[in-house]
Amino acid sequence: MRTTDSYIKVSNEARAKLARLFKVEEKTVYLALTYRRNSDTARKIRFTAVQNFGGVAMCHCPECETMHNVTEDGRELMVQNFDNGVKLEINKHTGAAVVYDRKGAVMMTRQIEKFPELSELQLFAESL
Repeated sequence: MRTTDSYIKVSNEARAKLARLFKVEEKTVYLALTYRRNSDTARKIRFTAVQNFGGVAMCHCPECETMHNVTEDGRELMVQNFDNGVKLEINKHTGAAVVYDRKGAVMMTRQIEKFPELSELQLFAESL
């Protein structure tokens, strides 16, 4: 199961062509392109959409205010403030991440090593 809202963006015309090409309903193409199905056919539909129909892999990214700060003690931080009042703070050098709730209490700490981990944490913060 994917932890982010990913999909492959193609035109409506391309969706219809994919449905005819694979002899499936357009709903099946939609489910494949939104990663809600992971059968052999769904994987082939995604591959063909990108390779032959100009499909672009997309990923939902939460909208938030992002600031890059240097604190008084010299730490370089990326701070993201979400609309729900949650704050995500990441040390740029160490990858140490902290999620604060609306009242400023620590909800979670985590070590970020790769961008997908950051995306997961952002989605978590946005969902609170």
